[in-house]
Amino acid sequence: MAQDRSDIVSVPTNPFRKKQPLALWWFSALLLLNGCGGAEPECDSLDTRNSVVKVISDDSNNALVNYAVKNSNSAAAMVSNTTTEAEKSAIWQKARQGAVYRLDDTILTNSRNWATRAVTCSGLLSVTVGDTTAQKQIDFKVERTTDGKMSVSVNPFLF
Repeated sequence: MAQDRSDIVSVPTNPFRKKQPLALWWFSALLLLNGCGGAEPECDSLDTRNSVVKVISDDSNNALVNYAVKNSNSAAAMVSNTTTEAEKSAIWQKARQGAVYRLDDTILTNSRNWATRAVTCSGLLSVTVGDTTAQKQIDFKVERTTDGKMSVSVNPFLF
């Protein structure tokens, strides 16, 4: 004998729950995503990338660019045609100034501190001088200062 189950219907309901307007839900979600006090710092924003490259490229003791210059065949060829130390020094300096820096597309967020609004990050930095490219992983920190501006600091590295 087959039973007819068409009379059994199960609808999960909670008669004590009030429906919240959709607009209120979206507003709450937006607050959670945006937080208070402006955008949170990000490791891979264009401003962060540009700041990291600027910090490294402005460093006159930049070991990464020094390595690329010393190992560049094109720079060595130019230096071999000079006779004075002043000319050699000028060629090395020009090679350093013409270096091309690039921060890899993959930037890792190592940690996030919501209380201080800071993130620590890692990425692969490349510097090209003539025919030579040198790469090094760099670590940096991005934080929002009390005046609302972003601050980027790069950890020193050994090469």
